[in-house]
Amino acid sequence: MSAICGFFQMNDKPVSGEIGSAMMEKLAKYHADYSDGFYGKEFFFGCLFQVITPESKLEKLPYHDYEAGLIITADAIIDNRSELMDVFGIHSTDRARVTDSQLVLLAYKKWGNKCPCYLIGDYAFVIFDQNKQELFCARDHVGKRTFYFTMNSDMFAFCTLMKPLFVIPGVEKKLNDLWIADFLALNSVVHEIDSNHTVYRDIQQLPPAHSMTVNRDGTKKLKYWDPLKSPIIKFRTDAEYDHAFQDVFFEAVHCRTRSIGSVGVSLSGGLDSGSVACVAARKLEEKGKDLQAFSALPMKGYKEWLPVHLISDESPYIEAIKDQYSNIKVTYCRSEGRNSYTDIDKYLELLEQPYKIVENLFWMDCITEMAARKNCKVLLDGQFGNGTISYGNFNIQAYSLLRQMRLISLVKEITDYCRLHRISRKKFCKSLFINFLPAMLRKHILKTSSNNVEKEFSLINPALSSYYNISERIEKKGYSLDNMRNYTLSELRKFAMESTAFTHIATIETKMSLVHGIVKRDPTRDKRVIDFCCRIPGEQFVKQGQERRLIRRAMEGILPDKVRLNTTVRGLQSADWLQRITPNWDVIKQDIEDVIQNETIQPYIDTAEVERVINKNKVLIDNETRDIDIRMLLVCLIFGVFMNNEAFP
Repeated sequence: MSAICGFFQMNDKPVSGEIGSAMMEKLAKYHADYSDGFYGKEFFFGCLFQVITPESKLEKLPYHDYEAGLIITADAIIDNRSELMDVFGIHSTDRARVTDSQLVLLAYKKWGNKCPCYLIGDYAFVIFDQNKQELFCARDHVGKRTFYFTMNSDMFAFCTLMKPLFVIPGVEKKLNDLWIADFLALNSVVHEIDSNHTVYRDIQQLPPAHSMTVNRDGTKKLKYWDPLKSPIIKFRTDAEYDHAFQDVFFEAVHCRTRSIGSVGVSLSGGLDSGSVACVAARKLEEKGKDLQAFSALPMKGYKEWLPVHLISDESPYIEAIKDQYSNIKVTYCRSEGRNSYTDIDKYLELLEQPYKIVENLFWMDCITEMAARKNCKVLLDGQFGNGTISYGNFNIQAYSLLRQMRLISLVKEITDYCRLHRISRKKFCKSLFINFLPAMLRKHILKTSSNNVEKEFSLINPALSSYYNISERIEKKGYSLDNMRNYTLSELRKFAMESTAFTHIATIETKMSLVHGIVKRDPTRDKRVIDFCCRIPGEQFVKQGQERRLIRRAMEGILPDKVRLNTTVRGLQSADWLQRITPNWDVIKQDIEDVIQNETIQPYIDTAEVERVINKNKVLIDNETRDIDIRMLLVCLIFGVFMNNEAFP
């Protein structure tokens, strides 16, 4: 993949060569196979290019199509190449020489501003149309690549990263207090609830599945895809659903195995990454190639503390996958010497903003680093699988049936579920009844029935929260500060497919990919896979008390039964994260105490609440300490370091 940047002068003045050079200089520290720039009278385009796929070896970006009067810079891997070349009538003997940016330009020539609807893959690109004297910008359906921009009445500038935009005169490092308020109020790992905003006031994002035109009259955004607006797919039998799913999912995996180097996969012992790995291994075996698998394990000396239905070490299931496919080569990663406290400055520099994924970021980085060292250019994963290929939550299906007043079906499903899991139907119905009550009533019942209900820990200063009416804002966006919201399947799909979740993941993946010279790719987030999974009935995922039915059926004979049919245990990523930071806990507490004394942070942070939670957690105890409390304390520290770090951007 690549990093792109550009500048468009909208006041008839020629673009300054110094701006383009300064932007490219900011990108120069990242891995690249080449970098280049293109100057027009009123614009500059730049590209820092990484060669990933065989066809990308022929790319030369920015690219000028003189005949059509089009100039493009692109950060793109197009996956439906064959389909597009059929449409464009490109002969089979010429197809290997057609680059992805050329396909984008052909799509623009044929469909104009609607071209992103027909492009499948990971991309962000900008085209300058000399005839229209305007820019056309687009970000892929799920926003796999970041796209930041800044603008005023005289200019428009864009980049894959935020820091290069600060070289432009008039663009300042003023913080966006609304973004920060959302960030601090949310007690989940999500960074933001509005994918248009960033931590800086002067910098915005183009959301996933959006395009934008920019000319002297201003900008116009267009959302070009909504997976929830397509009609339901109906087949007669489960087998027909399975075959249709295999066609879509297998192609999503196969097209992502194109690489000039090795192909890797971040592999757990679960259904999602396991399915991706097995399908990829079969495809690579046809070419006589191996699949490099990288799996995180607990640190040495880890003391098990989980209940029986959770496991920290998924290696028995990983080994079952490896045993079935001789071309899967597994490397285990214990991330020795790394934890949620180490390398805060490094990750702030990498992400360009404060972050919350403290449990997982260090081992994700370690695995990506290891994959790059083994010459992997592509690193697959199944990160979005719970929302697509392996979705199947009984409670959500039951709540959906209740809301639809399909009471006979609900009773049957409860009976089947209890029989399958050998649990008391009476007790289960009672827990379901309480769970399905309105949130306020459920909260009251839980408080009156237990003296151990914990107060939710929020970092945000109450005054800041009140100023922006954060509680109402977050609820309106579909998030819940008390995690007590119920969803039907349709409501869950709407929430999960909202652009914010995609943008959150893209921020991490794009910037980590650039640092390590490798591209992270997720077949479970393929637009075609999402369309299919959102269009089939809920009964294909949950029926007769069985959860995650579709993937278990469709992967028969492909995914080892030890993994495919496992319903007794689930892996818990980073189960050891608290044990990792325990030796540093006294130092961490002191660092947090120091941070909240800083006057620059106090308008944002509820310092009294931070003090309360620190005092409650003098020591860390695996089965007693609330993970969410420690995460938010670390987020407080990370935010404080961000605020105090004069190196930004």
